Amino acid sequence: MLIPFEQHCLICKQSSTNLICHYCKEDLALFELTNFDFNLMLYPKVKKGLTKVDFSHLVALGDYQWPLSKLLTGLKFSAYIPNAKALANLFVEHCIKEQTNLPQLILPIPLHKNRYLQRKYNQSIELAKQINKQTNIPITTSIMYRSKATQAQTNLSAAKRRQNLKNAFQIATKPDLFQYQHVALFDDVLTTGTTMNYAYHALKTAYPHLRIDIWCICITLAHR
Repeated sequence: MLIPFEQHCLICKQSSTNLICHYCKEDLALFELTNFDFNLMLYPKVKKGLTKVDFSHLVALGDYQWPLSKLLTGLKFSAYIPNAKALANLFVEHCIKEQTNLPQLILPIPLHKNRYLQRKYNQSIELAKQINKQTNIPITTSIMYRSKATQAQTNLSAAKRRQNLKNAFQIATKPDLFQYQHVALFDDVLTTGTTMNYAYHALKTAYPHLRIDIWCICITLAHR
């Protein structure tokens, strides 16, 4: 006799047929993307916190607050992959399904090889893989690499973040992106936007013709 597998909601821990139960999903405070034509750079509260970035198109699920922050932390520091699947499910449903002009390729933000050896995985790649499974948008990790071993950004000021990340990203000459017109740079969390902005500049310099969207799970909004 087969014993049915009992799954629990990743947030409330109650029995659930889904990774996030209906009740917890209903309680999530997600960005109203349709109000901003699926571009959070048109949302004044987001734009106010990203004054030193040059990208113009941004999509994210929500503010970096519980429970999204808990799911991301569990993925980043405990490699709990079901969190990646749950967050990707939300991202596809809330941020992608209603869009008509989707990127042809997803580029997760790379880790430096030293940090990758310490962690053994890149949480942004794991999230992008789950998005790929649901959308069939290809991902690549062979175009952009991190040539500079930077300090962890968490406790650095905005100015020190910029100095820390200067020349951190390089673009490989092969394979190339000339056959693409529209791609997405993807990361788990956007705080000051410094990391993403340097990655954006590296890619835009190599491929000026590209439309580059910025995708992330969460944005750290200024609460004041």
